[in-house]
Amino acid sequence: MAGKKWSKGKTRDKLNNACLMNGETMERLQNEVPTYKLITPAVVSDRLKIKGSLARSALKKLLEQGVIKEVVKHNGQVIYTRK
Repeated sequence: MAGKKWSKGKTRDKLNNACLMNGETMERLQNEVPTYKLITPAVVSDRLKIKGSLARSALKKLLEQGVIKEVVKHNGQVIYTRK
């Protein structure tokens, strides 16, 4: 009796995001990110191809510099916008 062959499910490609900032990434962070209308760690991580933890700390630095402003800070999700 031939039963239904089960698929392995949908698989996503593994992201190979950088875990350290290099000069080029730092420059893009300083120039591009303040122009985004919606700034979250997920957006920054996706566009700059860096890890989420790195994106979070970079956004905190930009906030301290006064380049971006905080809109919402909730448990795990922080939303920023341009000044």
